[in-house]
Amino acid sequence: MLSTLTAEQKNTLQTLLSGLELAADIAHARVTLYLLDGDRKFLQVLKQVQPLTQRGKEQPDLTGRKVRVVEEPLVYRTLQNNIPLRGMRELELGVFNSFWVYPLRDVRGKCYGALSFDTVDPDEVIIRETVELLLNLPRPVDKDANYKRLTAADGLLVVDANKVIIAANNEARHLFQVMGIGELLGKRTNHLAINWPVVGKAIDTGIAASKEFTTNGLLLALRVLPVVPKAKAGSAIVILQDVTELRKRDEELQKLNAELADLKESLETRKLLDRAKGILMTAYGMTEQEAYRKLQQFSMEKRIPLKELAERIIKSAR
Repeated sequence: MLSTLTAEQKNTLQTLLSGLELAADIAHARVTLYLLDGDRKFLQVLKQVQPLTQRGKEQPDLTGRKVRVVEEPLVYRTLQNNIPLRGMRELELGVFNSFWVYPLRDVRGKCYGALSFDTVDPDEVIIRETVELLLNLPRPVDKDANYKRLTAADGLLVVDANKVIIAANNEARHLFQVMGIGELLGKRTNHLAINWPVVGKAIDTGIAASKEFTTNGLLLALRVLPVVPKAKAGSAIVILQDVTELRKRDEELQKLNAELADLKESLETRKLLDRAKGILMTAYGMTEQEAYRKLQQFSMEKRIPLKELAERIIKSAR
């Protein structure tokens, strides 16, 4: 089916695929990209992504497989009629997921694929904004740190063009409770208790931004992704991560690495000094203690580090 797509459609798919994993994480949904198969009785699953923020039971990955049209009636109707649809999917007896399907359209408005969001924990605002973000990516973003994947502990907010919070996940609510803010929805990001000017700047410029800051004893990493990457074009998705413990571990690791480097340097210096002492002992009949004192004395007089002096002696002896 890919061979029948236009260059524009293929380029759009490449960009869309680069953000598919992030979209799954933001929406807490399994995301699937469908194309019509050459045999009209089937659909091709070009890519399927499970979210790292998964709350339901993980389903088998169908990437690269064909599925019968009769098994995906909403997807097929979307492809045929070029309209978004919403329904329910029964995962197992009596267990249902919410199911959204959106058409993929080229610049002429032709539908050439479909995108589905399959979730046990639906939030219509978050899913709608995720779809807009995904369909408006200006370029592949898989190497852009602002668009990296989420973790299950990340807070998520949707902020409208007026910087008002209109949606939030449970993790965001928990983080704000820790910061002493009870109700999120309806508050502005420039509210005194929040005060995130980086959000307003990203919305005003249409450029994704990130920042780390400390509040209430927590070190937080903030990412702001404008849904439409144009100046003053509308809403943004805000991702909030508590990196307090992560940074502590990083600092401890850096300290340990520095200590190991110092130890390595000390051992290397010790080995060079032992060789230099041996050369002096052999050449001048000195004891080990006398050879070491001689090295110390010469090092101080000539202001040459012991390690460099030992290296010079060894080089000369060769």
